[in-house]
Amino acid sequence: MAYTSTPTHGSNSHVEKNDVVVAFSDGWELNFGAAFADKSSQGDKWESALPGQGKWGGKMSGWLALGNTEHKALHDALVAATPGTLLTDCKWLIDGSTEGWHGNCYIENVSVVTSKGDNVKLSIDFRGDGTPTLSDAQ
Repeated sequence: MAYTSTPTHGSNSHVEKNDVVVAFSDGWELNFGAAFADKSSQGDKWESALPGQGKWGGKMSGWLALGNTEHKALHDALVAATPGTLLTDCKWLIDGSTEGWHGNCYIENVSVVTSKGDNVKLSIDFRGDGTPTLSDAQ
């Protein structure tokens, strides 16, 4: 694989669902981490931990456009459908075409924010399901 060898401008990045760009977004964020179990005991001066499973998730934001098929699908995965609907074939691309992460996720939070004199904003928090894949040829 040949990943980008120079920094990529953020204006090239976007989110896709079922190979369709989620329009009107102004940014996204992915977070990767690990769960830990406490193994400290009485008398210890410092905490001890056991590493557990990996986890990932993130958020995206943009301007609300419920007439856009993908905006409506993301909204409906939590608000209008049964909470806990698994979204498959999601992509977070950094170069605008192929390089980025691919995975399945659940919508955890949908925020709609309005203010006088500005566009209505949309913010979506999601939790990854299973292992995400990094690829430059999705």
